Formats: sequence, C-alpha cells, structure tokens
Amino acid sequence: MVRALDTGRYHRQKRELRDTQLSEIRDSFELFDQDGAGTVQAKDLTVLLRALGSEPSKLEIKRFLANVDGANTGQLDFDNYLQIVLDKLGEKPTVEEVSKAFRLFAEGDNESGRISFDRLKQIAEEIGETIADEELREMISEADQSGTGTVSNDDFLRIITSRHRTT
Repeated sequence: MVRALDTGRYHRQKRELRDTQLSEIRDSFELFDQDGAGTVQAKDLTVLLRALGSEPSKLEIKRFLANVDGANTGQLDFDNYLQIVLDKLGEKPTVEEVSKAFRLFAEGDNESGRISFDRLKQIAEEIGETIADEELREMISEADQSGTGTVSNDDFLRIITSRHRTT
C-alpha cells in the first residue's frame, strides 16, 4: 500500500493523469499479472518500467521497492506500481536522457542535428498522432530560439527541462 506520508501527493498525481495514461499504465501492469491476482513480481519492475519508456538503474529499482514494498513481500499491487510510475514520471530528466531523446527525434533528418518540420510531422505520423501542419509549425516556432525554423538540442533541452522548474 502507498505510504501515509505520500498519500496526498499520490492521489493528486493520480487525479492529474488522463484516462488514456492511466489505461496504458494499467495495461502494462496487467501484462505481468498473469494469474489475475492483482499483483506482479517485484523482480519484473525493471521490465515494466522499460515498457513505459524508462531505463531505471538497479539502485532506482531498489529505492522504489523500499518505498512501496516495506514488508519485502516481492509482490506489487497496482497502487504500488502506480506510485512508482508516478514517482518516475515526476523526476527531472538528466541532460544525458534529454540529449538521447533528442538524437532519436533528430536522427532521420539528414544528419542535420536538428528537428525540422518534416521530421516532426513524420514522428507524429509514426506514433499515430494527427496534428495539423500549423500546430506543428507553432511547436517548432515556440522551441526555436535561433530563428532557423528547426529545433536544436539546446532548444529541446530548454523545453523539456522547463516543465520541471515549478517543482
């Protein structure tokens, strides 16, 4: 169960999730709840978090488990798992993590080292998002500090890390 000190924050974060986000998190949990008992093995946590796009270290896994599995049962219920996911989502990404993500976005763009409108449109299509060209241009314009019409690694880093400055 979620620790008492974290209960308020946990419930606030849970309420802030969109239905689709909560559904994706529940789906990833249920893939490992093979017997339908509502629990997963703590040893599967690394794979579960990777399924959600995270690359947790062994130290992070131990820290997460210590926070939610105080009795050391080796089992996580959905609320335990959700607390870990919410904690992970709330962490400020490192410069290395943001740069790695940037390289993934920029890699198909003629080795320019920047994200162009065409590349952003391609990415949106690849992930199944229908975004109007004007909205994509606005996204680039908002991020582009140099006036090139593209997004640099520095622009990307500024945008990604700025959402964590209020925490």
